Amino acid sequence: YVAPEYANSGLLNEKSDVYSFGVVLLEAITGRDPVDYGRPAQEVNLVDWLKMMVGSRRSEEVVDPNIETRPSTRALKRALLTALRCVDPDSDKRPKMSQVVRMLESEEYPIPREDRRHRRAQAGSMEIESQKENYDSDKCDNPDPSSESRRNYRT
Repeated sequence: YVAPEYANSGLLNEKSDVYSFGVVLLEAITGRDPVDYGRPAQEVNLVDWLKMMVGSRRSEEVVDPNIETRPSTRALKRALLTALRCVDPDSDKRPKMSQVVRMLESEEYPIPREDRRHRRAQAGSMEIESQKENYDSDKCDNPDPSSESRRNYRT
């Protein structure tokens, strides 16, 4: 459960504890040890294996088969994403424990797929509107040079 920065510097801090908590949470979800040399090479390190499984959209396969009540997909995703944030190699990117608690309790974390699509579409339409406004204001600031020359010709 040793955080990378502790292995490098020998110093512990609050974020080192967050890393350790993330590993314990991953152990609880998977029923696996943090390092298991009895597994295939790509599965020896629990954190690396889990990142690979989640990245391959195979998170349902990581749940300990001995868990009596399987978590909902949403609860599993929330716990896995929280744990993976805790074990980020960059300690500055890890959340504080108070944030970890909020993430685990929140029904909105992770953001539902529909909400993400809506937010992306909304952001895209806002960008288009912004571009239209910029284009319209550019036209006012920079009138068509050909019409300007016609005006000057008439006077």
